[in-house]
Amino acid sequence: MDRHKSSIRASVLISRVIYQFLVSYIICAMNRRELLRNTLFGTVGFTSAANAREFPANYDESKELARTDWKPAFFSDHQNQTVISLSDLIIPETDAPGAKTALVNRFLDLLLAAEAREAQQSFLNSLAYIDGEARSRYGDAFVYIPKDSQIELLKFFAYPNSLQTWGEERTGDQSGHTHFRNLKDWIARIFFSSEQGMKALGWNGEAPHGQLAGCEPNQKKAPARAF
Repeated sequence: MDRHKSSIRASVLISRVIYQFLVSYIICAMNRRELLRNTLFGTVGFTSAANAREFPANYDESKELARTDWKPAFFSDHQNQTVISLSDLIIPETDAPGAKTALVNRFLDLLLAAEAREAQQSFLNSLAYIDGEARSRYGDAFVYIPKDSQIELLKFFAYPNSLQTWGEERTGDQSGHTHFRNLKDWIARIFFSSEQGMKALGWNGEAPHGQLAGCEPNQKKAPARAF
């Protein structure tokens, strides 16, 4: 009976967390354009009127990110391809769009271009760590090794204390786990604040009008993360 009550309490807690997550974003009326502006302004800080960039009334930054001739502003081409591979493995496409479809790499590139140097370097250090370990273990950069090897490497970083290394009878060090978590947290935050990610959590694409009265229970499941 105690175990059953504990299970119910855990389910209620999880439901409350998901509900609060949805409410916090829906209240902000977050379409892709507004999210981009809010995030960049919040990151960069105050911009003087003299240097402020003017946006047309119908301007939509998401269309710029979706252009076929898009080029990264912050990442190198290799770094961008690595982020695409990582995001696709961490939040793969299932019955709902994954991180690759949501163009997480492009939005992340734009966000990091406006971030402080410390945040930029932290992300690049984690990206380089993954690449270095891939070269050490498999002889090539992460994007060039087989998908099975990519998954094996990420699982080792994700669960360093539950998996043994490749026949070495020892568990993984925490630095790999820390770098992996850093990358995963960035990717997950970007995805779940994108239109695809929010719709996967139950958002219907409409901005709220008037006072928020509450939400009916939603049975829709969030897209599964591989790690």
